[in-house]
Amino acid sequence: MSFKTEKPQLSKVYLIGCGIGDAELLSVKALSIFKKIDVALYDHLITDEILSLLPSNVEKVYVGKVKGAHSSTQDEINALLLAYAANGKVTARLKSGDPFVFSRGAEEAAFLQSHDVPVEVVCGISSAIAAPAAAGIAVTLRGVSAGFSVVSACLAKNEPYFDWVELLKVPKHTTVTLMGSALASQISKIAIEEGVDAALPVAIVSNASRPNQKTKITDIRGLADFDGIIERPAVLVFGNTVLHRVGLAG
Repeated sequence: MSFKTEKPQLSKVYLIGCGIGDAELLSVKALSIFKKIDVALYDHLITDEILSLLPSNVEKVYVGKVKGAHSSTQDEINALLLAYAANGKVTARLKSGDPFVFSRGAEEAAFLQSHDVPVEVVCGISSAIAAPAAAGIAVTLRGVSAGFSVVSACLAKNEPYFDWVELLKVPKHTTVTLMGSALASQISKIAIEEGVDAALPVAIVSNASRPNQKTKITDIRGLADFDGIIERPAVLVFGNTVLHRVGLAG
């Protein structure tokens, strides 16, 4: 006699984009999911304002990864997600911005699916668009910027990446750079060496949408002066659209 064994049903994991910090920018879907989860694993950029929207019975687990001081490795985070799902806990992974924009969301989803864990991705507002907007900068503007690129200045293990600097020579174009705040002088030096106009405007937007938001306007040459003093999290915005900034606070 043979018996058919079935794998136990694993609980669902939600990968939720929580935007740039302002709780009012959360999606209605994200808020509805908050009400039915058992556990929330959250990053270091998730604000207290957002965490306060979680029901009191939700277990909150900090898994932040800050440059030079990682609380949890990615493998440890993956293992936690799998363990909670295997124990019947409906789990949310709260991620800054959007889970699929310079995040580990795709990696986490692939890992969970390889272990038969049901996964749902909930989009969030990426800082690539929201941070410039919070500073009154449009990434596209008729007659000024006909398109925009979003790039990272760092690869895995914080390895600097500068191939994207060529984009700064594209006319009528905006380049939004994430994870570049610690590389200001190197970006400035390499851009000028590569023939980028040293007068190309640059905006540095720190802590977008938060009470301590700050925006500094400079150019490629002047960017070097901000080396080591940019408050993080920060986004760098390159292009002439910076000069058409709407007069918003911050």
